[in-house]
Amino acid sequence: MSLASRREYLATMRERYWAARTRRECTEILNEVQQVCGYHRKYAIRVLRQATPPAPAKRRRKRALRYLDALPVIARVWEALDYPCAERLHPVLLPMAEHLAAHGEVVLTDAVREALQKISRATLARRLATMPSPKPRRRLPRPRPGLLQSQIPVATYDWDEARPGALEVDLVEHNGGSTAGQYAYTLSMVDIVTGWSRRRALLGRSQRAVHDAIGDLIAEWPYPVWGLHTDNGAEFVNHHLHRYAEAHNLTFTRSRPYRKNDNAHVEQRNRQLVREIVGYARYDRPEQVEQLNRLYARLDLYANLFLPTRKLKNKVRDGARVRKSYDAARPPLDRILERDVLSPEERARWLALRQSLNPLQLHRELDALIAGLQHPPETAMSAD
Repeated sequence: MSLASRREYLATMRERYWAARTRRECTEILNEVQQVCGYHRKYAIRVLRQATPPAPAKRRRKRALRYLDALPVIARVWEALDYPCAERLHPVLLPMAEHLAAHGEVVLTDAVREALQKISRATLARRLATMPSPKPRRRLPRPRPGLLQSQIPVATYDWDEARPGALEVDLVEHNGGSTAGQYAYTLSMVDIVTGWSRRRALLGRSQRAVHDAIGDLIAEWPYPVWGLHTDNGAEFVNHHLHRYAEAHNLTFTRSRPYRKNDNAHVEQRNRQLVREIVGYARYDRPEQVEQLNRLYARLDLYANLFLPTRKLKNKVRDGARVRKSYDAARPPLDRILERDVLSPEERARWLALRQSLNPLQLHRELDALIAGLQHPPETAMSAD
């Protein structure tokens, strides 16, 4: 008898042994095991008694839910940060609650403050699961997939790049599903090290318009920029941007064709801070581009000063699997401050600006601006 067969046989005999009701039945089972396996009687008894009888199903003790007094404050902080997951919310929960309390949005008692400090990430996730997010979930369709290519190298930033100023750049279409005529685009830029990001709406994607928008955003960047990484679109791979990169001593690289992961950081921001905000409607009028830029002016402040993000800090390949670990979620401004790339005056200015802003009020303003995009003023007037 093979070892596997013997184990299966003994498992069956153990069940019979524990189910036996009389001494006679136990004796008969022992005799059979001795005969089949050739065991000594005492050893056969030990083998059959290894398995314990099935324990009765335990009833879970119902414990009173903790941190109920802190739930209203948690809900307000969750709303102020645009309903992030527990992993992003937990590290900034107490600081943001104190920030909202300073603006009169919540009231923090000692008991609530202690609860916010003690609540674990797992418990926070369970509490958030009982508060459905009013933020709509959209299914994101797959996007549709010459010049100077020999002079602009194909490259990607290292995942553990440590020098702030490495920007990824991309365009997002707002054509409503039809490529006919001229329509708006959103130029999106993000630093892969700090997570600082900016957006600018354009009518069309001419090389000159894209070049000017990139130049304006880099000029407003809070610290020096050294790298520029784009896809292979003609709006980026052209003489205008190539000359600009050379004049400003920027390392200009491009992605591999049809490899969107080469621009993963900006693609992620395109989803979170463009598609989930303005959706897939068509914007093709100058006044709509102005509306988008008013929205982005507030959104950039909200995202960079308050929204916590997680950054990959380590990854190890284990065979076919890659194990990744992330740091604690923090707003991009905090990552900039810890890198010490701002002058003392700029540092004080940004900290004072964040202290003066109410993130919940910013969230309300963004909701109003988004509603204005979905329902243009002239549409509302014509309905009266």
